Amino acid sequence: MLIEINRDSPLPLYAQIVTQLRARIRRGVLKAGDRLPANRELAKTLGVNRNTITAAYEELIAEGLIRAHVGQGTFVNDVPLDAISALREERVTPFPMSWNAVLTEPPRESAFGNFMNLQPKKDTISLSYGLPQTEMFPLEDFRLSLNRAFRREGHTLLQLGLSGGYQPLQQHLASHMALMGIQVTPDEVLITNGCQQSLDLISRILVRPGDEVVIENPTFPGAISVFCGANSKFISVPVTRRGIDLDVLEDILTQRRPKLIYLVPTFQNPTGVALDIASRRRLIELAARHRVPIIEDDVYRELRYDGADVLPLKALDKYGMVIYINSFSKVGFPGLRVGWMVAPRPLLEHLNALKQRSDVHASMLSQAAIYEFARQGLLNKHVRRAKKVYAERRDAMLAALEKYFPAEAEWNKPDGGMTVWVRLPESLNTSQLLLEAAKQGVVFSPGEYFYASQPQRNMMRLSFTMTDAAQIEIAVKRLGALIKSQLMSWKSHRGILVAEGRRALM
Repeated sequence: MLIEINRDSPLPLYAQIVTQLRARIRRGVLKAGDRLPANRELAKTLGVNRNTITAAYEELIAEGLIRAHVGQGTFVNDVPLDAISALREERVTPFPMSWNAVLTEPPRESAFGNFMNLQPKKDTISLSYGLPQTEMFPLEDFRLSLNRAFRREGHTLLQLGLSGGYQPLQQHLASHMALMGIQVTPDEVLITNGCQQSLDLISRILVRPGDEVVIENPTFPGAISVFCGANSKFISVPVTRRGIDLDVLEDILTQRRPKLIYLVPTFQNPTGVALDIASRRRLIELAARHRVPIIEDDVYRELRYDGADVLPLKALDKYGMVIYINSFSKVGFPGLRVGWMVAPRPLLEHLNALKQRSDVHASMLSQAAIYEFARQGLLNKHVRRAKKVYAERRDAMLAALEKYFPAEAEWNKPDGGMTVWVRLPESLNTSQLLLEAAKQGVVFSPGEYFYASQPQRNMMRLSFTMTDAAQIEIAVKRLGALIKSQLMSWKSHRGILVAEGRRALM
């Protein structure tokens, strides 16, 4: 099929194809029942994107000139010539915009996006999200804090502010981090719209095409969405019961030249493990020796239920290698989207400039409200209450797992955080298990969402923060019964196969 493409024409490529095909149908060159080339075939012949052919065919289908049958192809319709002429006269406006024709690439599925957009059905017990429980939000205390901030400087808060952040909040955070051993001045604290934006800004400043980034495996899905895209290069390092495998990391740093190391050293998501102080010191020395900066995601630090606090990597950093990020999403209110990062001043200046170009600044009203809430001591009060409740729920979940899960299952006992990481026998696939569990009114997070490479499909993450102890036991009991049933079916099926194999050998 001869179609001429003029790349210098102001008419979009898909519109040129539509015009020529319509003319051939009108003149009878293409007759009713004629089969048009497949999208991929015509795109290759014309040297255009497949989306361009799709857009052209969709236009002709909308006009009634052609029809498409799945698995069969695209065919010319039997349309009277006068109808085609009337259609031609009727089209006095320009072609509608076809965004498929101008997009540089098709939308890329994001496990993180799909995961966050899942909405459990009513009456379903959700063990999916590592988030604070909505019912525990101290709404009245926060409302009063918001009112105080608004009365004090409402006109200022509704105006544009400094890109670095609300200065009283920066001062508060600098003082708060000093208690953890992190010595910074307020202007070294950059307020962001949560850790996700912090990661995005860092990636855009420091990671160029072709650069490699080291990440834990498994890890936070939001980090996977930033560092492990279609055009990204990454190196995944296994997470052991003691945290990121430092022996593997050392081998990688010796052989490769990664640009960054990203990790959650305290109550890692999803495993819940925490690096001890010796491992933290070794990690800092490794990074310094090989000149590779570290992004420390410290979002779960405040949620410790057992054991003594361990200093953040940033507090141990003598070399200026650590970029520290945190937010109020786990200890306060995720919907406010207020986070922060601390970085060496030259880098922070670039990050601040990029943030200003991106969104000018985070919401001044949100920043002022959380500052007032913290200044009054209400945030610490809320965190203390949440820790007590979450510790009880963690213990309820661990007790239920011991009671209802099969002996073949394994799990950790996290000293903090929001989740328990469970390993099932390799014969089970937790994504398939989720489909059955949802029918029984329970949802959780399949492990494969958290892997950048080599996903272990027998892993599952169970969150204990958004559901009370009684509901946790009901949910774990249902999951345990379902897992045992699937294991029994697998063993029975395997036994049949083994028996058949023995008979075949006889």
